Amino acid sequence: MIRLLGTPRAVLLSIVGLAVLAWGVTAVLDAGAGSTALGGGLAMTAFALGMKHAFDADHLAAIDNTTRKLVGEQRDASSVGVWFALGHSTVVLVAVGFISVGASALGAQIADEASPLSVFTGAWGPVVSSGFLIVIGSVNLVALIGMLTAGHRARPHGHARGGLVTLVLRRVGGTLDRPWKMFVVGLAFGLGFDTASTIALLLLSGGVVAVPWYVALTVPLLFTAGMVLCDGLNGIVVSRAYAWTVRRPRQHAFYNGGLLTVSVAAAFGVGLTGIYGALA
Repeated sequence: MIRLLGTPRAVLLSIVGLAVLAWGVTAVLDAGAGSTALGGGLAMTAFALGMKHAFDADHLAAIDNTTRKLVGEQRDASSVGVWFALGHSTVVLVAVGFISVGASALGAQIADEASPLSVFTGAWGPVVSSGFLIVIGSVNLVALIGMLTAGHRARPHGHARGGLVTLVLRRVGGTLDRPWKMFVVGLAFGLGFDTASTIALLLLSGGVVAVPWYVALTVPLLFTAGMVLCDGLNGIVVSRAYAWTVRRPRQHAFYNGGLLTVSVAAAFGVGLTGIYGALA
């Protein structure tokens, strides 16, 4: 699968394929179970929630900054958004899976904002996502400084010479050298349980716990399809935009610098806001 998602066309086909699969499985299983619990309203709500969540500031900043880094290293970053969304949605699928098979204690912990699990994940999510954004934003900041100090002549890999801090950022940022590694990043983001709690409450309020577990799992599947749709398209668009600037760095220096500045500002803005919220 890692190799299959190596081109923009393959990524686009996978996005469409997942959406068709999710809606097809939902229709078949819901009809087979003879249940109306997954009516059009609930199914559309789950899909729309996934699309909405893809436009969260941390998603946009993470995909944008990672894509810029990989494109600067002359790698195809078209699948960054898809891998991130799949990793993020895995937590939702697992959590809802446990609830669907009868782990009511987990559902109660997720739904209760004052529970130890909710308190822990409420701090974990912002700290992990903000920490990642600050690190990847710093890597791109080094690239921006290098481009500016070189008289708008971008280096092929987007790195500038520097001291200890620059060396550390290169080593840390160097671990994220393939799009599929964004699956792990998305997984870490998802462990904040903000999306899992949304879907869990949707399940409980919709009475889906009364239907077979495999039917209930179509709700997070639709949520995943919605998130992959928007995160994936975002990754493709951003990748093409950055690739256009990297091919002709001198002609597009102003445009490249503007994109990179916005990208870095978004990463630090969202990251520092998240850290402040976690500390508060």
